[in-house]
Amino acid sequence: MAGHDDRMVRVRDVMSRQVFTVSPTDTAQSVARLMAETGVGAVPVETPGVGTILGIVTDRDIVTSVVAKGLSSSTAVFEFMTVSAESCEEHDSLLLAAQKMHDLRIRRLVVVNEKRQAAGIVALADITRVNPELGGLVLEGINRPVPVESRLEGMSTC
Repeated sequence: MAGHDDRMVRVRDVMSRQVFTVSPTDTAQSVARLMAETGVGAVPVETPGVGTILGIVTDRDIVTSVVAKGLSSSTAVFEFMTVSAESCEEHDSLLLAAQKMHDLRIRRLVVVNEKRQAAGIVALADITRVNPELGGLVLEGINRPVPVESRLEGMSTC
């Protein structure tokens, strides 16, 4: 990008500012209840009392890492969260955030402030609302086929 453009849409202009966070010691059930009550599908995990983001938990994480494996609803968040949640900053351009989501094949980024604390969440739906074409490009990136090499990583040899 050439120079600074004050008309450029920034993450802070479209992000959801109401962000709910959880502690790594919270339970799967308490997180699921919070998601159900607030209508969100992802919550950042933060260090209690400090606010530093440690990771993220999605509704899908609860289903695939707790329910599908038959773990207890009292399983602690730190046992199934995604560590080091992908993030962006409030002042980043929406284009930069969309590029990151496209490249990493993710639907949400935690938005952090200058103290690296959660300031919001920017989701694919937020991008699509203000720029349907850009949202479509992000979705194409998320849905692109995974290279065979990536799918084979971690598989045992015969």
